[in-house]
Amino acid sequence: MVLSGGIVLYSLTTKYAVIALVELASREGPVPVKEIAQARDIPPYFLAKLIPPLVRAGILTSTRGKNGGVEFARDPSDVSLADLVRVIEGDDYFRECVFELDRCDGDPSCPLHDVWDPLRDQITQFLEETKIKYVADKLAAAKEEC
Repeated sequence: MVLSGGIVLYSLTTKYAVIALVELASREGPVPVKEIAQARDIPPYFLAKLIPPLVRAGILTSTRGKNGGVEFARDPSDVSLADLVRVIEGDDYFRECVFELDRCDGDPSCPLHDVWDPLRDQITQFLEETKIKYVADKLAAAKEEC
């Protein structure tokens, strides 16, 4: 996501992870990674690299073989966007300085601290409260309206 002024909130990798998991939430049973990639126009090799960290984090399970694929390890109603951001971007992501100095340590001498600190808290809260299933349901409803 990019804010006006070019501030990037998360990477293309995280964007692809969100898109893939929203697609997966709209399906039943194990889904081949290649099928998800084709459905959402994500490079298959790129998506394949995202799966192992999501499996290690307990978000997905992966089954090999003819009827294999990936599926949620837990209910997608319990998986937040923040869960994905933490897996892909790292645990310190929400404490990073917008100027890429070091971690934000709450130093109010930063020129954007007074603006960015409360905004970051709001973004974090939004990501924590927004679940993959909710996004999948909203997307399905939007597609039905078209």
